[in-house]
Amino acid sequence: MYGRVALRDFGPFESAELEIKPLTLFIGRNSVGKSMLAYLLWTLSVLLPDPDELAKIVSERGFEDLAKRSMELVKRGLAPREELTKLINVFIEAFPWAIARSLSDALRRVYTSRLSELVKEGSERAIVEVAGPYASVRFVIEGEEVRVEDYKPFRGFLDSLAIEVPRPSALRITYSDDTMEFPLTSLSDLTNAALRILALYVATSFKPFFASEELVALLVDSRAGISRTLLKPYLSPSIAKGISYADEQFVRLYYRLAEKLAQGDIKLDFAKPFLEEIGCEPEIVYESGVYTIYVKTWIGKRLPFARAPSGARESVTLALALASLGEPLMIIVEEPEAHLHPRAQTLLARLVARAINSLGKIVVITTHSDYLVYSINNLISLSSKVDRARELGYCEDEAIAPEKVAAYLIEARRGRAVVEPLNVSKEGNPRTSSRR
Repeated sequence: MYGRVALRDFGPFESAELEIKPLTLFIGRNSVGKSMLAYLLWTLSVLLPDPDELAKIVSERGFEDLAKRSMELVKRGLAPREELTKLINVFIEAFPWAIARSLSDALRRVYTSRLSELVKEGSERAIVEVAGPYASVRFVIEGEEVRVEDYKPFRGFLDSLAIEVPRPSALRITYSDDTMEFPLTSLSDLTNAALRILALYVATSFKPFFASEELVALLVDSRAGISRTLLKPYLSPSIAKGISYADEQFVRLYYRLAEKLAQGDIKLDFAKPFLEEIGCEPEIVYESGVYTIYVKTWIGKRLPFARAPSGARESVTLALALASLGEPLMIIVEEPEAHLHPRAQTLLARLVARAINSLGKIVVITTHSDYLVYSINNLISLSSKVDRARELGYCEDEAIAPEKVAAYLIEARRGRAVVEPLNVSKEGNPRTSSRR
């Protein structure tokens, strides 16, 4: 089961429904709204509840009384099943309203605009509905406010919690195969435990949304330029003030990937064919108190990343993110074909497939490259003859099962952007941006 987003009157989109699968493609010409969708998905994926709003709501809903009663029972070595279930439910019920506060701020920062400017021309409000495997929430953007219109929580979550007190002042909570144990000596300990359970609820109910910036990477279409001008570990306040939230997170992503490369947490063998094709080999250097990346070119010249060729600046961070162990688990990339010749695009498609199949990544791509789409089509069709992959010159994990792919054609029609779901069969066949 995958996450879904439904839109109404958001930006140029009158209506759109998107299912996020391990490989999700937004295909279309320039300036039809692909990036707006990518930025929205990233925003929804990195949102955390506003802590002040969450604290205010749970306090109003009786958290303190429930916490005190739970603590008394735990201190006596008794499991506070009823009290603790009610307490956790207070957090679950408060969650979407705390997220709405965060969403309001995030949309302004990501799109660098007022909220009312995100509503389709001629409409009074926009709707953004987010659904995970077990829960959904509908937000309304009206004026300069984001509010919750509907919330369907995962009711079965609380029933599935096993609550135990292995000894006085200790709490053990198990959900599925996940067991957490907390020492409880104060109300703040119980608050932290409730927040941990809330995080587990969100990860279970809304995956892949409402995670964190560390788990979800956005590789913006201006990454070559950012890499030349902004890759400084300590941005001055004047520079930081002038860049967008998305560009700012790309800088942080670069340094996280550099550290992972230094620690050996990136499978460079996955990315090697692609990196060799674009004529560069990343090397790690510790300087100015941080790990940073140098690029060794095909002629043996060693350059700081900011001075590397444009193809390297566009693609090396993407290759490292795709080949990384663990986070980022979701990678959203605008126009990965930028500065890449056709063979490099083919090898990038194969790297994407390996990241999905062997490393469990979710990859969302916006593209207007027919060649990249054709390359992905070939890997989808390979899934019906995976037993011949080696014979055909591929690795087994480069075949992409059609059920792992969602593809959408984005087109401008009569003053609005239209999202058309494309059929993905075992032959591939998502239509390309040159259709019209």
